[in-house]
Amino acid sequence: MAEPRIFDNTRLLREHPGIPHYGEKIVCFASRYEDRSYPADESYFNREFYLILMLAGRSEVRLNGEPIDLEAGDLLIHGADYLTDHLYSSPDIRFITLSLSESVRTDDPFLAQTTAMLLATLRRSRRYTVSLTEPEAQTVRRELEELMALLNSGHRFLLRRIQAACNALFLDVAEFLSRKTVIARRLSRKEHVLQEFHALATRYFREEHAVRFYAGRLAVSEQYLARIVREGTGRSIGNLLGDLLAMEACTLLGSTKHSVGDIALRLGFSDTPGFCKFFRRKTGKTPLGYRKGLRI
Repeated sequence: MAEPRIFDNTRLLREHPGIPHYGEKIVCFASRYEDRSYPADESYFNREFYLILMLAGRSEVRLNGEPIDLEAGDLLIHGADYLTDHLYSSPDIRFITLSLSESVRTDDPFLAQTTAMLLATLRRSRRYTVSLTEPEAQTVRRELEELMALLNSGHRFLLRRIQAACNALFLDVAEFLSRKTVIARRLSRKEHVLQEFHALATRYFREEHAVRFYAGRLAVSEQYLARIVREGTGRSIGNLLGDLLAMEACTLLGSTKHSVGDIALRLGFSDTPGFCKFFRRKTGKTPLGYRKGLRI
C-alpha cells in the first residue's frame, strides 16, 4: 500500500489545471480511467466536500475503513477530512466529480444547511452512497454538466450563480434520498471500532499522538484497538497518525508562511528538533528543504 497523501482542490488543480473550476473553491469535472490522479493502491486524505456520480464501470474503495462498492448510477457523498483507500477501478470507469471547499459552502447559509442535512442523513444511516434510478441519475448528470459549463463561463456573478446551481443539485439529491427506504447494514463490533477510530483520528491527530487517547475514547484496550486497526488497514496506529501528521505538515509548509517552530507546535510536537526528525523520517527531507523545493 502506498503512503497516503493530501488530496484537495489545490493539488488537483496543480495536476490538472484545465479542469472546470472557480479558484480553489470548487471544481467539477468528468473523468475516465486514464484520467485518474492516483494509482489503484493509493490512500489519500480528502480535504474537501465530495460528490461523485458513477456513469459507467466499477470502483472499490474504503472510506474511513468502510468498504464501498460503486457502479453506474451510484452517487458517493462525503464531507471533508476523510481517509480513502482506493482499491480498484475497472478500465471502463467514467464518473463526474464535484469538490467544494469549506469556504464556498459556509459563505452561503442555505448551501451550508443543505449539505449538512445530506451528510447527517447519510451518517445516521451509516451510508456514503445513494443508488439512483436512471431518471434520477440523468437529472444529477445534467445538473453537474450544467455546472461544468457555468464554471467555464464568464458570468458576472459567477460565485453566487455557482452556489445557486449547487443548491438546486443538492436539493434534488435530498429529494431522491427521501424517496428511498434506507436500511442500515448492521456493523460488527470490529467494523464499528475501526470506523470510530478513523473519525477520531482525522479529528484529533494534530494534538493527540498516543494510542491510549483513542483507546480511551473508544473504551477499549490499546492492544485490542491496535489489532483491529492492523487487521482493517494493514497499518499500525502510529503509522496512520504519522502519515496524517506528515501530510498536514506538508500542507502547512506549502500553503502558509508559518515558521517550522510554529508548525511543530500546531501539530503537537514538544520541540522543533523532534518535529524535524519526524518529518525527515517520513518524507526524506527537512521541513525547510521541502518548502524550498516547492518554490523551484
